[in-house]
Amino acid sequence: MKLPIIAVLSISILSLSSCGGAKTTTTEPVEDVQLEKPRNTALEWSAASSDALYLHRQLFGLAKDRLEGIINSGKMNQAVFIDASFLLLPQATTYQYFEVYRDPFDGFSPQEIFEFARYEFDATAMEFLRYCIKNGIEVLLTSSEMDSRIILEQLMKQNISVQGSIIDGEARYGRYSNNITLSEYAQQDRLALLLTTSLGEATAYTGMGNPKSVEVDEIYKRFGSKVILFPNPTFNRK
Repeated sequence: MKLPIIAVLSISILSLSSCGGAKTTTTEPVEDVQLEKPRNTALEWSAASSDALYLHRQLFGLAKDRLEGIINSGKMNQAVFIDASFLLLPQATTYQYFEVYRDPFDGFSPQEIFEFARYEFDATAMEFLRYCIKNGIEVLLTSSEMDSRIILEQLMKQNISVQGSIIDGEARYGRYSNNITLSEYAQQDRLALLLTTSLGEATAYTGMGNPKSVEVDEIYKRFGSKVILFPNPTFNRK
């Protein structure tokens, strides 16, 4: 008399197993989600703020005052190194290039930005270059000749003779470079000024790379008279 009960229990267990183990599958398409590019609010500030433009002009004024003192001292065969990408070209255009068209961490060359700027230069920077040439100060870019060829050609058309630098290894403009030419001029006591936007690009002169916060006082005491650092928020994306 127990057999019917066992049969009923077996059927019930099988029914429960089939219900519990069944899985539903969906064939709905997976939608691609486009990640929004992180905003660089500091970059936006530099591209549009009158404060940023004021700092830019003020630091060029400081550079001119420092250079005037060197010229008046009678020191001969002096040279100025200047960052082409962030100082020689229009400031707003340079920052717009990175904000809209390119991630600076992907690498770039100064002449790419120059083409984007439609072969225009920053007016304050050009005034400074003419002052250098007029007073017999040699001008060199912190970028290589290969990466700055078009810039050099356009400057020559305006009777401004400028040279590029020899860079050892890969140049990461705006962050770091091992500038052989800068090192040679410093060793020969021919470096009047270095106008840059990154202490990393001054490494060949200072030997300190990108210094830690605790090293800033030391690097300023030793090199502050010749290294003029302009603000550059391009790589400070939050």
